Amino acid sequence: MSLYPLIMTPHFRHGEATPWGGYALRDIFMKDAPEDVTGESLEVSTLPEQESLVSNGSHAGKTLSRMIELWGEELTGKGAFPLLLKLVDAGQNTSVQVHPDDAYAQAHDGVPGKSEVWVILNAEPGAQMLCGLDADGEALRTLVSEGRMEECLRWQAVRPGDVYYVPAGTVHALGAGIQMYELQTASDITYRLWDFNRGDRPLHVEQSLEVLKPGKAPRKNEGTTVLCKGGSRTYYVCDKDLELCRLNLSGTMPLESGRPLLLTPMGGCELRWGEESLFLDPFQTVVIPAGLEGVSIVGNTKVLMAAPSDQPRLREALGYRAENVAGLMD
Repeated sequence: MSLYPLIMTPHFRHGEATPWGGYALRDIFMKDAPEDVTGESLEVSTLPEQESLVSNGSHAGKTLSRMIELWGEELTGKGAFPLLLKLVDAGQNTSVQVHPDDAYAQAHDGVPGKSEVWVILNAEPGAQMLCGLDADGEALRTLVSEGRMEECLRWQAVRPGDVYYVPAGTVHALGAGIQMYELQTASDITYRLWDFNRGDRPLHVEQSLEVLKPGKAPRKNEGTTVLCKGGSRTYYVCDKDLELCRLNLSGTMPLESGRPLLLTPMGGCELRWGEESLFLDPFQTVVIPAGLEGVSIVGNTKVLMAAPSDQPRLREALGYRAENVAGLMD
């Protein structure tokens, strides 16, 4: 078994599936989007019929699920592969939505729940995201039924580099003119509470009202930064399923093994392992198998690194600084 880093070709959601999408995935992030209005690039996905594909090496063309079958724990580590990674372009406001937790999603839909982390990559001047509601319960139900929900939406401005934690039960939406990196648990369960009267997609009002947590809004997180060989790391989120940090790369940084790592560089950089090397373009996502040892990343750029969470390890490593990482002390 010859392990190597897997560069992924994404699956795209576009057209009627993302009527709020824009042009940025193709024109800014250089993705091979299938049409102008493309909202999501599923960079790392095992969702049925929406899988990302390997684009390099001897396994080019295989789905990520097939690679998990072939490599098993050498790819996934001891646990499952609970992650889904996207790039998102909101040319218009996305729907107002909420995701259930594991207990509700399993009981009602037979799937895991969903939490998310957002990293704002670009935001047009004045771009905003939903940061809460001014109504709940029957008052909220009435506003939705009368087509007046916009009256209770609370918005806040966003800037490139902002990081938000969006746990299950949090009502959320992106405003027009935002492009972001989104890490989430590997579930596609979404309840739409409101779709700005577009009328082309179903709403899930009752389910939304059952699972939303009144007063809860996406939480901006500054993270905590730790110096390391080759630069530093800024840790933002580590809940029970997913972990996200930013590698502030300024040289050669060794990467740990034992769990899969998902790397998305903001600028060009290089991976090295053994006698092998691989150049990564900006916003090209690579999956490093858990069993591949001796990997280093080399360059002078920022790299977003996602992984299945290891809360005990990170709590021990950060000490008192762990309180600045969303989800780590919950």
